[in-house]
Amino acid sequence: MKPKALPILLVLAALVWVTAPAHAQPKETPLVASTINGPSEVFKKGADKWVKSKLRDEIVEGDGARALAGGRLVLRTTSGHAVRMAQLTQIFVVEAPAGTPDSDRTVRIKQDGGWIWLAVLPLSVTRAAFEVEAGPVTVGARSGGTGVRVSTDGSILVRVFHGLAVARSTGAGAKWERTIKAGEELLVPATGTPGANRSITKEESEAGWIGWNERQDIAGYGMPEPK
Repeated sequence: MKPKALPILLVLAALVWVTAPAHAQPKETPLVASTINGPSEVFKKGADKWVKSKLRDEIVEGDGARALAGGRLVLRTTSGHAVRMAQLTQIFVVEAPAGTPDSDRTVRIKQDGGWIWLAVLPLSVTRAAFEVEAGPVTVGARSGGTGVRVSTDGSILVRVFHGLAVARSTGAGAKWERTIKAGEELLVPATGTPGANRSITKEESEAGWIGWNERQDIAGYGMPEPK
């Protein structure tokens, strides 16, 4: 019996993707609205107002998205990574700095408030799938599930529920960089100088949001169940 052609074609396609020039790799944008629970809005570059979000809305560099009170919004990249937005969260997708190589596929986000959960497929931890600037810290989510919460006092709480993230200082002032592993969190005060990594703390008011994200990660990303 002759082997089926489809598996062979898939192998050849994979080899072409691996050996293709770096500049030919597709970008992770546009982000696409894949889940909308409750009220949320998008802002298109050059527009003068926010508009109600719709499924399959596309968000590119310069565009924004926000989940309003009682809402949740999920945006997916072209390869399947996801940024999940809790209520009262606002983000903008920003352009890469000048001189960034064409092979760079990191999605850069400026978070203006609220809480986001970055779900990264189990591919490689050598680069960040997402890079989030939130006040005094920039967080690179390299694998697994990472939460970034902006508090009302200007502090930023970074939690790594699965996988790995790297946090570093943003802007002027003392420079620092910290690796955050699964089960750890880092509290960055508004002054920008964090203390030591610590075990993830639990707050009853956050249980619903965390549980929902963990179920999404288990079902769609094969991540381990929380201990």
